[in-house]
Amino acid sequence: MPKTKKAWLTGLVIVLIFFAFILYKIKPSRLIEAVVGVAWGWVAIAGLVNILNIGVESLRWQQIVLTVKQGVSFKRIFEAFLVGFFGNIIFPLRIGDGLRVYFLSQKEAIKIPEVIWTFVLDRLADVVFFLVLIGVTGLYFPLSGETERAFHLLLLVVSIIVLVLVVVAYFSARGEKEKLPQWPKRLNNLANRFLIAWRDLLRAKNLLLVSLASLFSWILRVLIIWAMFRAFHLNLPFVASVIGLITINLGLAAVNTPANVGGFELGLVAALKLFDVDTEVALSCALLLHLVEVIPVFLMGGLVAIETGFKPQEARKEAEEIEETLEEAL
Repeated sequence: MPKTKKAWLTGLVIVLIFFAFILYKIKPSRLIEAVVGVAWGWVAIAGLVNILNIGVESLRWQQIVLTVKQGVSFKRIFEAFLVGFFGNIIFPLRIGDGLRVYFLSQKEAIKIPEVIWTFVLDRLADVVFFLVLIGVTGLYFPLSGETERAFHLLLLVVSIIVLVLVVVAYFSARGEKEKLPQWPKRLNNLANRFLIAWRDLLRAKNLLLVSLASLFSWILRVLIIWAMFRAFHLNLPFVASVIGLITINLGLAAVNTPANVGGFELGLVAALKLFDVDTEVALSCALLLHLVEVIPVFLMGGLVAIETGFKPQEARKEAEEIEETLEEAL
């Protein structure tokens, strides 16, 4: 069985088990009551901010792509993002990133390996600022009780991972003259890729704009969750939105399912439970937030595919191969 399919099936099983447990615990009447009282104006704001964020992420990727080929328009990058989201939903395995890379390669006549590397650098920039978000939250936001302990532990784990990558990359870069530590081969390769990608990102001519776009993107993502909390009349501190965003992304990293179903909801429910929000309200909020983020982008991605004549089904094989390459590179 291919590695991607194994990861998908494993993630699906984990999600089903957790969802079964949550559904067993909740009261259906309470779930309906939470949705009925929603302030839909705030829901609309969350949807608009989500589309704005896709624009900001597109701008960041464009600045990296311009180091490979000049003249690539923002519109084309934005279309590639939408096609990728569309592919993540219509195919059983998540191959949206592969479709995004393939779409841009075909439309702009850029070699696939070059587009893949711009994608890796874009993802690295995003991850760096995600780690910054975790650090700032754990060190400077007022937390208490279980939340504070959880974030200090998370911050410690992140710090150890980054330190290990840096140390391994340092020894790997010293050449064959000196004996390398007996690290597992996979960790050694990961450290080498991390070092190369980091150096290339630092050399990017548009690094400042890439950094600002990354920072603004994470701010917008926090605001999306904050708006949804307002929609459900949850009078929570602003840090709850930040923690919600972090746990959602950790959930998405833990499980691999179509359209991120399951990991997304479980991540936000876990965050809201830290603030003593009822499970029914938390799950309703998570489900509606996910729909707001997915449906408009899915429809826009479908329109782009129609307007550009791009047929995702015909590009599926190439996208799966690109996805496997991305898994090895990230």
